Order: sequence, then C-alpha cells, then structure tokens
Amino acid sequence: EGKITSLIGPNGAGKTTVFNLITGIYRPDSGSIKFENAELSGRLPHDVARAGIARTFQTLRLFENLTCFENVLAGQHCRSSAGVVASIFRTAAQQSEEREVKGIAERCLRQVGLWSHCDELARNLAYGDRRRLEIARALAIEPRLLILDEPAGGLNERETADLMDLIQEIRGSGITVFLIEHDMHVVMGVSDWVAVMDEGRKISEGTPAYVQQDPCVIE
Repeated sequence: EGKITSLIGPNGAGKTTVFNLITGIYRPDSGSIKFENAELSGRLPHDVARAGIARTFQTLRLFENLTCFENVLAGQHCRSSAGVVASIFRTAAQQSEEREVKGIAERCLRQVGLWSHCDELARNLAYGDRRRLEIARALAIEPRLLILDEPAGGLNERETADLMDLIQEIRGSGITVFLIEHDMHVVMGVSDWVAVMDEGRKISEGTPAYVQQDPCVIE
C-alpha cells in the first residue's frame, strides 16, 4: 500500500491477464482476489472501479469524439448518484454533485498537465497527451489502487521522463500504483517492488536491485 509495484516478464507471460482478473474483465477459474479484505473475484468491472481500483489499458481506450474534459468526467460515472429525473429538473443535489464532478475533472487534468487542452477532442491530441488523458480519467475515479498497463509504450524519451515524474507524484498523493512495463529504465527508476512472471508463474519478486541480480530473471 502506498508504493509502486511493477510486474515484468516476457510477452505472453500472463501480466495483462493478471490485470484483467483484478479488474473484473476475466473471471478466475479458482483462487481469490482480495482488495482491502473484500473479495473481488467474480465482480463486474464497474463494481471493481467503485471499490477503488482504476486502470489504463495497453491499447488506448479513450472516447475519441468527446473532449478531454468529457473523457475525464466519464471517469466519475461510478461515483455519481444523480438519476435521470434529478438531471432533467436540475435539483439542488444534482447541481451540487455536478459542480463537484467538474471540479474533480479539472483537478485531474491539471495534475497530468492537460488542462489547457480541456475542450479539445481526444482524437486530436498527440499520442503522449492521449496516454496522459487516460491516466487522468482513471484518477477521476479517485482510486486507492491505480493499475497502469504499459503506460510508456510508444512514448519518446522526454515523454517517458515526464511519465515517471507523474507516476511518482501519484504515489506521493497516497495512491498505490501497480504497473506493467517493458521499459526497464521506467521500472527500475520508479518501482519500490518488482514481481517477475514467466509462462503464467511468478518466478521472482523483491526490490529492483534484487530482481536485477536474480539468476532466474537473468536466465
């Protein structure tokens, strides 16, 4: 809790499968998945999000024809309670909730450095900005655990350095981060703990320095 853990291993090792199991996209055949003493196995993705777990995807999953601001507002959906009737009649409770939701969206966009692009369509952003927008949308859920699936994929050197700073800033805000990443510069630069998978099995875990020297990992 409150740390950055990276999950590494070759393609096909099962890393994204682990993320999909945690976030309710896959159901496990056996075993259990617990978060803050609550059982997650078999719960639907929106229930997992409501429980405090947000994620990004290896392949971007943005709403291309919505603005940056609207994309991040969507991240608050599982936290919102105003229904159709309240929204039609603009009740005091609905207006209060809307102000709060918009404030959270603004804060998340500012945190990732995209507030100046708030009214731009997601499809018009540069690739690195699109990656950060997906992180902002995940942060809008106000998670206690943030799962990032290869967030540095396709980024240039400058964008990667900015991403590392952002991940560490997120950890500094009290959010636990679980990361899949192939860029070992990122993994070794931000991780407090590293776990290694190969062919569906965990073969090693420890500090970055320990894992780097583990004979099983080197092999």
